[in-house]
Parts: sequence; structure tokens; C-alpha cells
Amino acid sequence: MAKKRFLSIEEKRSWLADIFRDTAGEYSQADKFKAMIEDTRLAMLAEEAARPAPQQATLPGIPRELLEHLPPPLSQS
Repeated sequence: MAKKRFLSIEEKRSWLADIFRDTAGEYSQADKFKAMIEDTRLAMLAEEAARPAPQQATLPGIPRELLEHLPPPLSQS
């Protein structure tokens, strides 16, 4: 089986957590802050990806059942 080319979000978050929780003094406070910011961004991306896609919006006041009976729009050409 071929090696995966990129890290998963979980792998990236694990690596960032190691930076943030560093007690050996290998990373500066600025590095830890940057890791925290990036981890938050990755968590938001993961949450957004897990969220179901929104339903197609209907026009206000027109029931979906009526809209389903309309013919498809004409092409603009």
C-alpha cells in the first residue's frame, strides 16, 4: 500500500498539541500561541466538514411542494 502523502487533520492537531504542551522549553511562548491558533482553525475546519450540507433554500412564502412542479429554468444561451 502506498504511503499517504499528506497528514490528516487529527495528525496535525496532535503535532500542534505537542508544541502547545511543551515543558522542555524547546518552543517559545509565541510558537505555543501560533500552535493554539492553528489548532483552533483546524478544529473549525473539521467541525465544518462534519456538518451536513444545508438544504436547498426555498423562496419565502412558496411551499416546496409547489416549487417541485415547476419546469427547469431555460438556458441563458
